[in-house]
Amino acid sequence: MGVKMEQSLMLSILTKGLPGAVTHPLYLEYNSRKREVDNVLARYDNYKVLRDYSSTINALLSMCLFYRHVMGHMQGATSFYTSVNKGNEKECPIKIGSFLFDKKQQGHLWSAVIKFNQIQDKYQLSPKFFEFSETIQFLRNCKELFEIKEHEEDDTV
Repeated sequence: MGVKMEQSLMLSILTKGLPGAVTHPLYLEYNSRKREVDNVLARYDNYKVLRDYSSTINALLSMCLFYRHVMGHMQGATSFYTSVNKGNEKECPIKIGSFLFDKKQQGHLWSAVIKFNQIQDKYQLSPKFFEFSETIQFLRNCKELFEIKEHEEDDTV
């Protein structure tokens, strides 16, 4: 009997076309953390402000885990490639196993990194937002984000 994998629309969109070796651990962590999120939201009044935003919380959780499992590695790879080739007249591709990471591949990854950064900027998600080890810290980050948004929308003096 296998583990039932809960589907997150956001995670499905973000991971479309990625190999199972990448997506399987991501979905395992998503399911585990989603259970923790649901438990905290149900049990602790300190987080009741988030209860009405479960779909947004799930989307943010998906983005955080995607960042951790995929985007962080892509940013690292593009940064490493750039530093290896900085100042070189001739390109120095990097071979990783049987994969050749060259200027064309770097361009594809860099494009994805830029798009993800644009999403972060649009929704005011700082890199700190994505950094958490415990689920409760993720919820604290969400609560802070929602409180900031609430103050921005409140035009009372």
